[in-house]
Amino acid sequence: MACELQSRTCLWLLLLVVSPIWAEVPESRYERTVVALQTAEPTVRKRFARIALFELAGIYLAEADLARAEAEASAKSRRLIAWSQAVSRYADGLFLLLEEIEQGATVSLRLNDKEVPSIAVDNRTIMLAHPRRDQQAAYEQGVLAEFCTHSICRELIAQDEQKPIPVSQNTVAPDWVFSKAGLRCDYRGLQISFRPGGQMAAQKALCTQLMEEAEMLATEIAWQQRHSVAINWDGMLIKSTPGKTAHLVTINDAGDSLLLSLPLMHSAPDLLRQVTPWLQNRFLPDGQVTLELDAADLGWE
Repeated sequence: MACELQSRTCLWLLLLVVSPIWAEVPESRYERTVVALQTAEPTVRKRFARIALFELAGIYLAEADLARAEAEASAKSRRLIAWSQAVSRYADGLFLLLEEIEQGATVSLRLNDKEVPSIAVDNRTIMLAHPRRDQQAAYEQGVLAEFCTHSICRELIAQDEQKPIPVSQNTVAPDWVFSKAGLRCDYRGLQISFRPGGQMAAQKALCTQLMEEAEMLATEIAWQQRHSVAINWDGMLIKSTPGKTAHLVTINDAGDSLLLSLPLMHSAPDLLRQVTPWLQNRFLPDGQVTLELDAADLGWE
């Protein structure tokens, strides 16, 4: 979405109006990480800042490219080009801040009331805001995914270390049952049935894909729970992310989200709701439940 104002005005407003205004909701894992980083070692804060600013710079460069592409087919090409140039300059400024961090600039983070968190590099404050509000959660989860390697985030914000760390299977190997009624596959109680007469190779591939997505989603949710992230089981949503193969899974009202590739679950609108009982019980002791799905009901045959 290109700006309809003069480029100088747009650049002035860039730090002010692109940041989403949030309702007062419980802190997300991203916000808790920002709070913990305020008192963390300077080297840890700088690492987070480098990741967040580099990701943000790439996003704004993509916005500039989009505006230039739109200018080629628009009667308002001059304004679009001016906007593109302004956004490019802003991205260049972010890269300059990255250089300043490398040269030893002081980095601090702030959790702002009703707005996105911000980073201050010496005396320059940058709102960590995606220019498109609906992509803010994807940006934050991308930053966390890059930052939270090894045990750094667990050490920063974990509140309960008694639960075992959930570990996903390297591969998912469903059990298969063949009968006159058709093919049925089963993975830890999650079952899907196919009618007879279908292409068995395609049915097996579909089943394996579904089980892999379910296992991956259950593992990621369990990991979030271990880090004291509340799950709104009835309110989880899966959305596509523009320009990426991953999908954004919103897991609570605080904005905590997952970035996972879930093409089957995204393609069947009611599937996430149907597999929720299985997801809830996957990593509970003796918590296996049997859940039967029908491929025809899901529109897969």
